[in-house]
Amino acid sequence: MGKLDHNTPSPIFGGSTGGLLRKAQVEEFSVITGDSPKEQIFEMPTGGAAIMRQGPNLLKLARKEQCLALGTRLRFKYKIKYQFYRVFPNGEVQYFHPKDGVYPEKVNPGLQGVGQNSRSIGKNVSPIEVKFTGKRVYDL
Repeated sequence: MGKLDHNTPSPIFGGSTGGLLRKAQVEEFSVITGDSPKEQIFEMPTGGAAIMRQGPNLLKLARKEQCLALGTRLRFKYKIKYQFYRVFPNGEVQYFHPKDGVYPEKVNPGLQGVGQNSRSIGKNVSPIEVKFTGKRVYDL
């Protein structure tokens, strides 16, 4: 988990209609960083194509979902490890992803599943059996 260097160059991008929103000035925006082994063209999550510079790159995006979409493409297509941050209007920077250093597609030993049910769908309780009892199907 590195520190965010604001002097890192951005990819070369001519622009599109989907840039930083007004939300970036009053709420927050996201920044994705990564080191490219060579200069290469990639597709922006906002539309259009950009040229990733060789070495470190820093790209500002309006939403964290755009960072996730681009990050997945960077990891699998270009073999680039990325990190992204949330930047607030007051300049505060919060490291955001991958929070524990492990990307979501990997198994992190010791990580407990949330909302998991270790039974097959055929063993689920029939909803009619719990109707009007105050219990919920997913609690059983």
